[in-house]
Amino acid sequence: MKVLSSSLRIRTYGPTVFFPIRGLIEEVVRESRVKEGIAWLSVKGATPALVVATEEVANELGKCLKYLIPVSGWRHGNAYAHLRSTVLSTSKVIPIINNELAIPKEYEIYLLETRSVYNHIREVVIQIHGE
Repeated sequence: MKVLSSSLRIRTYGPTVFFPIRGLIEEVVRESRVKEGIAWLSVKGATPALVVATEEVANELGKCLKYLIPVSGWRHGNAYAHLRSTVLSTSKVIPIINNELAIPKEYEIYLLETRSVYNHIREVVIQIHGE
């Protein structure tokens, strides 16, 4: 079994901004030449998140997050960002079949910036396991 590691550095701004990264992940999968396996994705940090959804669902999710976990009203300045990240997760595992991600074509993989920061660099680590 092969294990290949890669990472992407993505400049973000936020909060609740979804950055599409599926194409970048697919490029890493293609270059790996793994026919069957998994792509394990993890974004470094305590406040970002990874989301697999259609654009419409991501838009609705953003609205829900703003309602359920608002930016203001917390004793700790960015507690909202930690909660949003915890609820959504900083990692995903996606099967690889025939050297392609096994998710529908209309689904995107999003890096979600939850903090109110600009020009923040996020690192997404990708490990490909398979044959």
